[in-house]
Order: sequence, then C-alpha cells, then structure tokens
Amino acid sequence: MSRRQWIGLAAVLFGVILFVGIVSSGTTPDRDGSDAAELYEAFWADDSNSDAASRGSILLTYATVLFLLMASGLHWLLRRVDDGPLPVVVLAGGVASAAGFGAAAALLNGAGLAAAEGGYEPDGGSALLVESIGYYTATAAVMAAAAMAVAFSLSNRRARVVPQWTLVLSALLGLAALGSIFSAWVGFMLLPLWGVVVGVCLLATKESAPVDSAPQPAAV
Repeated sequence: MSRRQWIGLAAVLFGVILFVGIVSSGTTPDRDGSDAAELYEAFWADDSNSDAASRGSILLTYATVLFLLMASGLHWLLRRVDDGPLPVVVLAGGVASAAGFGAAAALLNGAGLAAAEGGYEPDGGSALLVESIGYYTATAAVMAAAAMAVAFSLSNRRARVVPQWTLVLSALLGLAALGSIFSAWVGFMLLPLWGVVVGVCLLATKESAPVDSAPQPAAV
C-alpha cells in the first residue's frame, strides 16, 4: 500500500470507530430538569451504563489517535503541492481537535469509568458538572475539526488530492460546527461520515494533477 492509501485507511477507521464509540457510550439523562442530579446518580449506579462508558471511552481514544494520524497525513498530501497557509491550518486544526476529543472522551465518560474500574459511587451533581465540561470540550473539538475539513477542501481545489465534490460535505460539516454550541451531536455524526468519505476517496481514486501544474515538454 502507498502512503496515500495508509492515510485513507486511517481516515476510514477513524470514522467507523468514532461512530461506534459514540453509539456504544449510551445516552445520559436530560441535564435540564430540576432532578437532573438524582437522575445522573441513578444512571451511573447502573453497572451496564458504567460498562458502556468504559467501552466507549476506549474506542474514542483509539479514534482520537487515528484522527491525529489522518490530519497529519492530509497535511503531508497537501503540502507537496500547496505551500500556502491552508495545509498548516489542516494540521493545526487536527491537533487541536484531537486534543479536545481526547479530553472530552475522559470527561464525558469519567464518572462511568471510575464506577466501572474503581468501585466509585458517583455523586449526581459532580457527574453532571464533569459531563457539562466534557460537552463543551467536545463542542470545541468539533469546531476545530470542521475548520480542518474546510481548510482541507479549500486547499484541495488546487492540490486535487480527492474529488472536488467532497467540498460539499466539508461545507455541511462547517455549518454544523457553527451550530454545535447548541447541538454538538450533529457535528459528531457528520465528522465520522466525512472521515469515511475522504478515506474511501484516498483508497479508491488516483491523485489528479494539480490545477497549476505546468505541462511537461515532449521528449525528443
């Protein structure tokens, strides 16, 4: 396999593992009610919820590593052609997003992890606070990932690493990120889809010539 294909494989695995990790982590109770603390305490006291959080956290950690590999690989693919600032934005956005996802995975599932592995009896108020911090950390991570995706697609207009129609998906992810402060889960669903699509394109298609590449002189 070529380096381009390894990057594509990392992107596909990232998307699949992130989606499975999100789904397998389960859904916590509503945070807006007056009895939210009591609901959270009962939720994390259930061993099945704690075990699901532990599995989800492991998967999200692997997804974070794959995301970082994908971002650095996309930066490498673009940098060979585009010497402007966009490839740097791709790498910076990927690093920032990976850091955010890593922290969010621990915060969102922290109470469940402690209950599953250390016999911790979670306090509802503390679990609610930690998850709220984790939610906004995840929101920032989605925004950074969207910035990376948009910068990649804009640079790709010149580099032609993947087909140009992928810009549409990047734009949708960017719009979802703008509203992620209200619902980060939309971005969480679009981001793995974006990773899988870009990864499949890298695996299945050949790299096109850059748009500004000069024609080679004919051999005499």
